Amino acid sequence: MKTMKVLFAIVLAAGIAGLVTDLSAHGTGTGDAPEGMIVTRHFSGIWDQVDQEAQGMAIQVVEQLDDSRKSVTYWYTYGADRKTAWFVGVGDLIDNRIDFELFESTDVGFMQDADPGTDTVASIGSMTIAFDSCDSGVVTYETQNDQVGSGSFRIERLLEIMNTHCTGGISDDMHADGMFGNQNLRLGPAREGISGVGLARYEDYPGHMEFEVEVEGLQDGEYHLYTGMQHQGAFVVHEGRGEIKFSSPAEDGHRLMNFDPRGEQIEVHDGMGPVLSSFDDMLEEDDHRHHGDDDGYGGDGDHNYDCEFGSGSGHGSGGGMGGGMGGGMDDCVEDGDFIEIEADLLNMGVLSGAKGEAEWEMNAHRVEFSVEIEDVPVGSYALLVGGAEAGVIEAFEMHDGDVYGRIKFRDPETLGREHLDFDPRGKLIEVTRGDDVILNVEFPTE
Repeated sequence: MKTMKVLFAIVLAAGIAGLVTDLSAHGTGTGDAPEGMIVTRHFSGIWDQVDQEAQGMAIQVVEQLDDSRKSVTYWYTYGADRKTAWFVGVGDLIDNRIDFELFESTDVGFMQDADPGTDTVASIGSMTIAFDSCDSGVVTYETQNDQVGSGSFRIERLLEIMNTHCTGGISDDMHADGMFGNQNLRLGPAREGISGVGLARYEDYPGHMEFEVEVEGLQDGEYHLYTGMQHQGAFVVHEGRGEIKFSSPAEDGHRLMNFDPRGEQIEVHDGMGPVLSSFDDMLEEDDHRHHGDDDGYGGDGDHNYDCEFGSGSGHGSGGGMGGGMGGGMDDCVEDGDFIEIEADLLNMGVLSGAKGEAEWEMNAHRVEFSVEIEDVPVGSYALLVGGAEAGVIEAFEMHDGDVYGRIKFRDPETLGREHLDFDPRGKLIEVTRGDDVILNVEFPTE
């Protein structure tokens, strides 16, 4: 109860929803929620009871000393005497909702001195807030208080914390002082008769997380991804290959990332159980390599990709996709759509086991190009696009002893990725070491 008394010592201005006007951060908040949305710290803010007069909630999502998350919510309303009244809820975050125990404080006078022996806080029931988007939700409550009783009401966001933007994905809860980078983890056969392999990739940079699992050599059909024995989604393997991708914030062509795969066993299942597994190997939770030599905040100013501007020189500083690609922006995609082109690299016979893949992804907000290689000696490999060197792939040894390397380009540029200022479509892609061409492919245009 001591904790509850401290919480009640925080003064909340009753009726703020009726005093603040024309400051709504997100409009009506009636838009569709991202599939799999979770409650994050960016749900903190002032929320209005849209069907009641000058009543609402102040929601705070907090982190405790043991790193667990809680929500403390102040509900300001009115009593039977038509004077202001307020209650406080302390609750757990579960998917897209918060489940609270609801408390009230009684018999405390204005500016009453603190009395350590006085216990004025009592539990009166429970309350749940179920969010249907970052901006709206429904509150249900059940109490033993005769005046409050039981019921429900709608809420919409009125104000948010400065410099925050809610997405409903796990990146909302990233630590501002965290290290950013990428990790790769090999998945091996989990039972007899399985010859396929998989690769799990995790990347993060300020305000953004991505996780993907790619498999090859499996029988065609539907498979399911699990992290820490939690089902994260299904995907299809066609002609022996398949992949599933997540990002936060959500992007076209990716599922919303509402979980953290780090520190968890990663498995791919079919109808009979595990097919591929990371076994005891896991993505590290805190020890990320820091990539890039920019300012650490997501780029070097070359932010030129914007479908609104069409072809030409782009609209940001630097060469970017506009200047580098010339008229390549003519095939800009509509919002909600995306383009994906993949091509296997051909082994040129210099290293018998070497293999690789090139991939192009494009949606209305960004464009990416990546080349990955594996089963090569550890070392540096030059990537040539149309005869010009575009970058260097560093191949390194993973946990299981396999060697893997990847380079990724993006526009707008961000931490951990090279700036994409060229168009690889229709050009010869080559991976070389010294004077030898190890892998190559004529990259498709569609």
